[in-house]
Amino acid sequence: MMNQHETPLGLPPAPRPAVYAASKDAGWLSKVGQAAQAENCRFQTSSSITSLINQAAADSDVACVLLDYDPRIQQWTSIEQLLFEKNVVAPVVLVLDESSGMAASEAVARIAHVVAINSMELPEIIETIQHAIGLSTLVEHQFDVLRCHRLYQGLPDRQRQIVDYVVEGAPNKQIATKLKVSVKTIERERQKAYRQLNVRSTAEMTRVVILGSLHDVVFPAGKPAKPTGGLRLDSRSNGASPVAPITTKPTNVFNPQMPR
Repeated sequence: MMNQHETPLGLPPAPRPAVYAASKDAGWLSKVGQAAQAENCRFQTSSSITSLINQAAADSDVACVLLDYDPRIQQWTSIEQLLFEKNVVAPVVLVLDESSGMAASEAVARIAHVVAINSMELPEIIETIQHAIGLSTLVEHQFDVLRCHRLYQGLPDRQRQIVDYVVEGAPNKQIATKLKVSVKTIERERQKAYRQLNVRSTAEMTRVVILGSLHDVVFPAGKPAKPTGGLRLDSRSNGASPVAPITTKPTNVFNPQMPR
């Protein structure tokens, strides 16, 4: 007789993805829990954003993360850094109060993939979660681009110069001649770069450089436009991604500069 927790092949079923939500509003969390159940997801919650992100970091299957954000008392920079340091690669739904207005615009630009309003009812919350989950592949790519960009930019100038020559296909002897150093110096610096980039081959190093160079494409820099009525997407300065104004409908935002 087949165990109820086994598949027909006798293997345990794959774990269900989890919806994570941080809020001090028990009523809101209750509705998010119902929405997660409707989408056949596990539900994990905490009143603290920091605690929730730490929990999500230990989970191998996070569907999305809903963060109840108040720009008056919370700093998006800390959230952004924590998401990246904890390697939480999942769509982020930034949940705002209708009165947040432009005070939350930078947080939206930097850490949100979907914007939601905390007065939403169950059907809209379900739709929000569906929107977020649909962005999973995009979020993974963005996170990879950002990770590679930070690794590449973290190289000392000399190592980055050598890496650039290697990616272009130049042999060690040619690089040594161009930089007026010994071949052994190039070999030594090249190995240091491998360790710094956490790669084991030239092919892996090339991938890091190429993805890292996409950073300014994925996160274009630009001057923020003055807000107008209705839905809009604006490129912001400091390498941030597009910003969407607050809306009562879930809004896909191509982001984050972190994440993310």
